[in-house]
Amino acid sequence: MIPHPHRSVSNSDADGRFQPEAAVDRLRVAFADSIRDTSGVTGGGGAALALWQNGRPLLSIQGGEASPGRLWTASTPCLIWSASKGVAAACVLHALQEKNIPLTTPVAALWPEFAAAGKERTTLMDLLSHRAGLAVIEQKGLAITDHEAVVAALASQPPNWPMDGSHGYGARTFGFLLDEIVRRAVGETLGSRWERVFRRPLGLDLWFGLPEGLIDTAASVIAPRVPPAPGPFSKAFGDPSSLTRRALSEPGGPLTPAVMNTPAMRSAAIPSLGVISTADALACFYSLLASGGSPFFREEMLAAMSTTVSSGPDRVLIDATSFSAGFMTNVHGVYGSSPTAFGHPGAGGALAFADPEQGLGFAFIPSAMHPGALPGPRTRTLVAALSGLDVA
Repeated sequence: MIPHPHRSVSNSDADGRFQPEAAVDRLRVAFADSIRDTSGVTGGGGAALALWQNGRPLLSIQGGEASPGRLWTASTPCLIWSASKGVAAACVLHALQEKNIPLTTPVAALWPEFAAAGKERTTLMDLLSHRAGLAVIEQKGLAITDHEAVVAALASQPPNWPMDGSHGYGARTFGFLLDEIVRRAVGETLGSRWERVFRRPLGLDLWFGLPEGLIDTAASVIAPRVPPAPGPFSKAFGDPSSLTRRALSEPGGPLTPAVMNTPAMRSAAIPSLGVISTADALACFYSLLASGGSPFFREEMLAAMSTTVSSGPDRVLIDATSFSAGFMTNVHGVYGSSPTAFGHPGAGGALAFADPEQGLGFAFIPSAMHPGALPGPRTRTLVAALSGLDVA
C-alpha cells in the first residue's frame, strides 16, 4: 500500500486556515533536496513543480537539466505519462455534460459495438472507474497509435474478469476508451476537444501531441537507474502472462523513455500516457477544478471527479487504489491529508491533483524516472511538504 504521511507540522494557523507561505517555503526546501538527490537515484535530469490556488500561481520552480546542456525553465514541457489520464477524464466528463448524458448510461448506448461479449450493461461510470474489466487488450500486435484498431478490439472482446465490482487499472487501454466516448458523444477526438475547449481559451502549455515547432523544446525523459523494489507488483510484472504485465505492455509493446523521446511519439496523441505539459499548465488546470470549475463544469460533474467509486485491491497494480469518474482519489493518501483531493499519478514520479478544500492545484513533473507506477519516495516527500506532514 502507498504509505500514508503522518504527523502534522504547521500547515494551518490556529483557526485551521491554510498557510500558503509556510507550504511554499517547505516545498522550496523539499524540491531543492530532490534535485540534489536525483543523480544517484534516477540518473540526473531535472524537474518542475507548481502550486496554484484559486487560479493564481503560488509557486513555480524548476531545477536541473531538460536535456544535456539545456537548463529546465518555466516554459519547458515534459511527458507526464499516466498523469495524462486525469486531463483526459476531464475532457470526457465535459463532453458528457454538454450532451446531458448521465454516467449511469450504458456505454453501448453511445457505442453500439461495445455491447458484444457480455458488455451490454457496462456503464460509463464502470468504464471511468476501471471496473469495466478492460485493463488488458486481448488482440496482440496493435500499435499504440492505431486508435481505430484498438477500440474495435476492445469493443469485441469480453471483460478480463467477471463484473463483480472489483477494479483493475487500465494503464494503456483507458485512454482509448475515453477517446472513443468523446468521439461518440460529440463527434470530435479527445485531443481536439482539449485544444478547442480548454487549452486555447486558458492559454495552457499542455498538449495531446506536441505541435511540430515545439518538438525540440520538451525535456528528455530518463529511465530509472535502480531496479524496482521487490514486492507483489514487481513479481506480477515479471510474469509475462499476468494482468499486470499485459496491462502495462499492450497495445504498443515496451514504451521506453528512448521511444517516448522520439519526435513521432512526442507528436502523437495518446490520451493514456502521452500528454506533454509544463508544471504550471497542469497545476493551473487542477486549480480550476479545485476552485469550482467555472465556467467549464457544473457541480455534479465536479462531485463525480472527487467521489470514490472503486476502492480496494487493484487487480493490475496489486495495491490498494481508489478511483472516481476518471481520477484517482485520496482514500490511500496519495495526495497528503485532504480527503477530497483527486488527480492522477504518472509513472516515474509525475503527480498532479486538485485539493478542493484549499482551492489548490499541484503538479510535479520529473524527467528522471523513479521505478514503479505509483508515487515513490521523492514524490511523497513533496506532497508531505505541501501538507505539513512527515512521510511514514
